[in-house]
Amino acid sequence: MTTRRSLTIALAALSFGALATGQVRHRRPLSPAPDIRYGFDNTSGSGCRDYNCGSRCYDGHRGTDFPVGIGTAVLASANGTVVATNNGCPNYGGLGSTCGGRCGNYVQIQHSDGTRTLFCHMQLNSISVRRGQRVTCGQQLGRSASSGNSSGPHLHLSWQRSGVSYDAFRGRCTSAPGIWTSQGSYPHSPGATCACVPSAETCNNRDDDCDGRVDDNLSRGCYTGAASTRNRGVCRDGRQTCGAGRWGACAGQTLPSAEACNNRDDDCDGRVDEGLARECYTGPANTQGRGICRAGRQTCGAGRWGACAGQVVPRAETCNGMDDDCDGRVDEGVCPADAGPPRDAGADVRDASGDVAVDSGEDDDAGFDDDAGFDDDASVEDDAAVDDDASVGDDAAVDDDVVEFDDVPFEDDADVSPDDPLPPEQDGCGCRAGAPRTPGWLGVLGLGALVALVRRRRRR
Repeated sequence: MTTRRSLTIALAALSFGALATGQVRHRRPLSPAPDIRYGFDNTSGSGCRDYNCGSRCYDGHRGTDFPVGIGTAVLASANGTVVATNNGCPNYGGLGSTCGGRCGNYVQIQHSDGTRTLFCHMQLNSISVRRGQRVTCGQQLGRSASSGNSSGPHLHLSWQRSGVSYDAFRGRCTSAPGIWTSQGSYPHSPGATCACVPSAETCNNRDDDCDGRVDDNLSRGCYTGAASTRNRGVCRDGRQTCGAGRWGACAGQTLPSAEACNNRDDDCDGRVDEGLARECYTGPANTQGRGICRAGRQTCGAGRWGACAGQVVPRAETCNGMDDDCDGRVDEGVCPADAGPPRDAGADVRDASGDVAVDSGEDDDAGFDDDAGFDDDASVEDDAAVDDDASVGDDAAVDDDVVEFDDVPFEDDADVSPDDPLPPEQDGCGCRAGAPRTPGWLGVLGLGALVALVRRRRRR
């Protein structure tokens, strides 16, 4: 493909913008309706591609070939004025023939929109119109043959603007708007109607409303989700447009999605945040599922996750046979060690006021017999300890009772023999090895009698 051809295709898009509603519409240039043999080559390089992206073409072909036999009537495709003719080439030119500029015998017509149509390879002496003549749509121009650069009988139609040829058909692989009042389906011939009869534009690759544009401004709402979800919740229609007789993809639609905690109806079922719940745990990640620690559940409402209900998080370790702090150890450092033997006897247990409440030691006969309590001379020999009249020295309390002691044999010092043995309490410790101890209460009675005797002697 030459640089000139590339520029031609680029300029086509600019040129077609000026056609709009003023573009002249054409019928097929024959009475019969043969399928297209070779179409316009829409590629910019080697090879070819027809208007429908097919291969009904050959490299560099600049028009559309309709295969018909010699002598088939060639008709004007639209109203216009004859601007050129050629008559003088043999009916069979063959490949490479340059007769008639390779077009053989031909007729060229100028139309009101500035475009031209060229009809080539016509039969010798069949041309029935002249230059400058006004012709109408469907009027016969001559007959078909194979003059000029042609390998067999057919009609070659070329549609031109400003001396440049364009595809007479519209399609997916061409930028041309097409010229036909009714293009028809690929690869068949266009319709035979000269004038466009307006109707509602539909997506059919035709100019139904006769405004010079094909499938113009055709769009519609679209939705590919379930019908029950359409325009519910977040779900919304998209739009699709028509091009070359086909509806495009549905763009911009919103389809149902998994429900999320966002206060929206994501699945378009008419409910918001329904059935949303998840596992939760607010304690340290490494404690979940250990010891007493367990995850909870939280539910979504109005776009927010609620409190984590039912979870058990770490707490201070207590002596309960459980792993309260969820560190993989039970009762560590909180349970006391084995108490061992009882505490020493005599240890006091004090009540809330600080007074001794109970002697928690073992029962001991030393309650009265304790040397520290009564056997000490400082406790019984001291007048301050025992000479209290209120206690033991009151005459009213003891004088009458001690009359029987008047005749005590050793009351007088003179009556005591020095050879008599000392009383037991003066002979050493006053005890014998191995002798049983006197019960504490007997000692108290003896002490009372001794005190009474001493007081009586002092009064005398």
